[in-house]
Amino acid sequence: MREKGAPMLVMLGPDIQSRGGIASVMRIWQEAGFGGSRPVLHLPTYADGSAIAKLVVFTGALLRFCLMLALGRVAAVHAHSASNASFRRKSLILALARLAGKPYIFHLHGGAFDRYHAGASALERAWINRTVRGAEVVFVLSESWAEWLRKHIGHPDVRVLPNPVLPVQLPDDVPREPHTLLFLGRLEDAKGVFVLIDALARLAGTRPDLRVILAGEGDVARVRAAAVAAGVAERVELPGWVAGEAKARLLARAGIFLLPSRFEGVPMALLEAQAAGLPVVATRVGGIPQVVTDGYNGTLAEPDDVASLVTALKPLLADAALARRMGEAGRERVLDSYGIERVRAMVESAWQCLDRASGGKD
Repeated sequence: MREKGAPMLVMLGPDIQSRGGIASVMRIWQEAGFGGSRPVLHLPTYADGSAIAKLVVFTGALLRFCLMLALGRVAAVHAHSASNASFRRKSLILALARLAGKPYIFHLHGGAFDRYHAGASALERAWINRTVRGAEVVFVLSESWAEWLRKHIGHPDVRVLPNPVLPVQLPDDVPREPHTLLFLGRLEDAKGVFVLIDALARLAGTRPDLRVILAGEGDVARVRAAAVAAGVAERVELPGWVAGEAKARLLARAGIFLLPSRFEGVPMALLEAQAAGLPVVATRVGGIPQVVTDGYNGTLAEPDDVASLVTALKPLLADAALARRMGEAGRERVLDSYGIERVRAMVESAWQCLDRASGGKD
């Protein structure tokens, strides 16, 4: 909505056309009409592009927020944040909100916030704590993150808010390939892609039709070199970042979704894969064990452990019927637990806290 009329709830986060999990969540919120008649303004603090382009976007957001404060057009703020630069950007705007007496929600999406917090200087850690404690409500993606936040930062109102998931419409003309693995995400060490390639190499001798699709951006050259060194280059597809119909076609084609990350919150890609009916093989980190029950809707492995990942993959590769049952179980659970109306009600409840704090609606 435009910045006219009543004070607005300002939503901080990436441009919704950006790549990444937070932007995906915000797109779903927008498409589902979160806010209803409430005036909500999405204020992008980040966009894809060069470092200069990112700086321009953030500087514009900062100046715009200051102008809105001066004109009395900020009622409250909802900040979607990860770690490091994402947090620092939001924290500056939230500091202005505190100075102006505007209540805010801090919504933590990142799966590495504990590492960021532990590695920060004493001064920055104090700034992190002050920013988070200043929120009326803190949202996190899993109970394990809620426990960490209560223990290390001590906020009195930490709520677990699932990422919303919509049913995935799969194309009818794409046949399922039981032995095709699909990974969606950044191509980097933290996501376990090199462990994945090593696991593929170990399984290749007994699975001649096994292949993996690594869809995402990152260190593509290093991934390609690792696949060549492992002797599996012909089994690895690198389509780049995918979205929309291209992503739906990959979800329809793959037999197993694979996410061997070192750390995570509750990744949107995993939830989307489950909504598409795929069984999941993922690592036992962050909020993943709250979404993937070992032996029910997927299997779990230990992070940075090739042998564990191979063991987790074997039963699904050996039994296509088992994989289908797990995929169906995952789809049913994720659409029930992460449905849009449940998430909407939880968000609205928190926004009502902001209304009361700002003296607005009851």
